[in-house]
Amino acid sequence: MTPDATDDPDGRTGSDEERRRYAELNIGDEEFVIYDRENHQAWLQSTVAVPVEESQ
Repeated sequence: MTPDATDDPDGRTGSDEERRRYAELNIGDEEFVIYDRENHQAWLQSTVAVPVEESQ
């Protein structure tokens, strides 16, 4: 975690810059794409969401 990292009410961590780097797009009925705004070849499509803390 970076020195300017903050915790927000939704449980997300990281700097504002880190959180703005990634975005989500709802592409249909419970389907989402998470993508890197700086690297358009980096994306993940899923119908399931899992908190980051559970995936480590």
